[in-house]
Amino acid sequence: MRPVERGPVPLEADGSNKVFTSYGNARRDLIDRMGQYCAYCNQKLPSSLAVEHVQPKSLNPTLELEWSNFLLGCTNCNSTKGAQPVNLPDYLWPDVHNTHMAFSYTPDGKIDVNPALSDALKVKAQKMLDLVGLQNYPDNATASDRRWLNRKEAFVKANLALLLYQSASAKGAAEECEKLLGFWACDNGFFSIWMQVFNAYPTVKRQIVLSFKGTADTCFDTDVNPLQRTAEL
Repeated sequence: MRPVERGPVPLEADGSNKVFTSYGNARRDLIDRMGQYCAYCNQKLPSSLAVEHVQPKSLNPTLELEWSNFLLGCTNCNSTKGAQPVNLPDYLWPDVHNTHMAFSYTPDGKIDVNPALSDALKVKAQKMLDLVGLQNYPDNATASDRRWLNRKEAFVKANLALLLYQSASAKGAAEECEKLLGFWACDNGFFSIWMQVFNAYPTVKRQIVLSFKGTADTCFDTDVNPLQRTAEL
């Protein structure tokens, strides 16, 4: 799960804070800041992302139009999360924590809590998976929930790209290939899967971080290894 920077409230032409009369009006600004990706499953969805309320608007009407309460969500993550009440400190959030550290992915499309986390963070990570249903698989997913399958396909693409990169490196063309890999990764989505597949190649990981708009680059050190975010310290 990609750690993101939502940034401050967008500004009007006169320099004043933008006031949203409808939460849907924030969609363009959110995409401009963080790209066309679901904040939770990290699928790239150019046409079907919705403005997602971190704290449900039905339970927190005063936050319905608050920029700080907005993320982007796909249909599956948004509908699974629904109007469940959330106590923010009980979860790991992509705009607050380094959620790239929180989960591990397998080639068959599964996602699990990273066993290296502290016990306290494991609980919060699992609550996030449960909140948006990211552990729905073929035996328990609805017919319309293809998130696991899309993760599986992302693994195939990323591993094919790895073979191409290794071949290019052997021919002395690594640098040219690295920039292309950043474009390929951001065009396919699933930031953490690409980062995991290219874990041994920091220069490629740097291109991936740079290519995914709105990634919180402070969550990675100079070798592009994940760092804890301030909220987790």
